Amino acid sequence: MNKARLVSELSKQLSLSKNDTEKRLNYFVDLICEELEQQNAIQLPGLGQFETRERASYIAYNPHYQKKMRVPPKIIVRFTPTRAIKDELKGSGL
Repeated sequence: MNKARLVSELSKQLSLSKNDTEKRLNYFVDLICEELEQQNAIQLPGLGQFETRERASYIAYNPHYQKKMRVPPKIIVRFTPTRAIKDELKGSGL
């Protein structure tokens, strides 16, 4: 599902215009991004949890230059679905 389809489905369910729905969705996404930038975890009951983690630096091999290089540490975003979603996906054969 892409953003346009999500906006379309939400606008039908909420009886809102697509423009209003897209504004609300953009605000929701921006709010999540702001919280993650501050490295705050976000828990959405019934959906899951977004959290940031630091990936440690490591040594990688660059095949083009045939040299080892250090990859610096970086912050990554991790999503963990709720148990209900995991069980539903397991039951559907995915």
